Amino acid sequence: MDEREAYQRDVIIVPDNEEKNIEEKNNEEQNNEGKSKKKWIILSAVFLAALIAIGIIAAIKLSDSFPKGYENYTVQKEQYFVEYSDEYDYWDVLTVEYPQLSGIDDEMQTQINQLLYDTAMDRVNYWHLEPSDDVKAFQEEHFSIFASDVNCDVTYHSQYLLSVDYKEYYSAGNPVWMTNGTERALTINLLTGQSYRLEDILEVNREFIRLWDKTLSDDEDTEYADEEDVDLVLSWFLPEENGSNDIFFYNSFFYITEDKDLVIGVSLDPVLERAITYEPVNRSLSARFSLEELEDFKKQSDFWDKYEKSESVGEVLPCTDKKENLWLGESAGVWDWEY
Repeated sequence: MDEREAYQRDVIIVPDNEEKNIEEKNNEEQNNEGKSKKKWIILSAVFLAALIAIGIIAAIKLSDSFPKGYENYTVQKEQYFVEYSDEYDYWDVLTVEYPQLSGIDDEMQTQINQLLYDTAMDRVNYWHLEPSDDVKAFQEEHFSIFASDVNCDVTYHSQYLLSVDYKEYYSAGNPVWMTNGTERALTINLLTGQSYRLEDILEVNREFIRLWDKTLSDDEDTEYADEEDVDLVLSWFLPEENGSNDIFFYNSFFYITEDKDLVIGVSLDPVLERAITYEPVNRSLSARFSLEELEDFKKQSDFWDKYEKSESVGEVLPCTDKKENLWLGESAGVWDWEY
């Protein structure tokens, strides 16, 4: 066998139809590989779309879990006015300004408006409209007139919170010798009608009183309180826990400013004889704080959730035809009296 014959014997001759089958098989494998890649691309896209949809649904549910609050409402200031009613054995002159809310849930609106009115009338009710037997006895001995002048300021209004500050001068018997100044405030949840107390949102303790006194003393350029005075002031803020007496009512308060600072204060309102002052006396003290300054004293409260998410909304309208108090108004003679 020569070299040519040997070579021909070693060569494998593939029939034409078998070559065609191999080519079709390769094409089929390539097609299957392409289909597999396309399938994974589609599955990945579907999975990504599902994740996005889940995220959107979760975001919507999270948003829905926090109430939207009220975007459009109005706070109209009004005035309770009486000038010599002839219903009492003494003169009465009352100019009590208070806010009234409209544009929220009717039931909640009624509840909140009653609270706003009652807070404005607090000292008027105590000394004049709803006197106790002890107050009636005090009236018989001392009253020639009861005058009250209350001015309110809607300091903050958001979709969740309404904050109001009330400042009052009242004369429990005589505008010259028995004039007292006081202050009180409300911060109300518009969704629930809850009025937050200072102790609901902050831990009021000795450390807090030291901070409060330092801030107040710096503002007024006075000396800081010693340890005994810290205990005394703490008893004013927490009279039920730290003791009280029958000389003063202790009323701690706070309100939010338009800059979202908190003004925190306390008022000492006379029970009976301390209403005799011999000159106008104001026993209200307050200091202003940023949120950062109060961070260490914050309590767990839904107030802070509402506070953080609050933005200024709503409209506040001034009192129309507001009257000035003859005895205690800005131009009243009591302020010019020679004491």
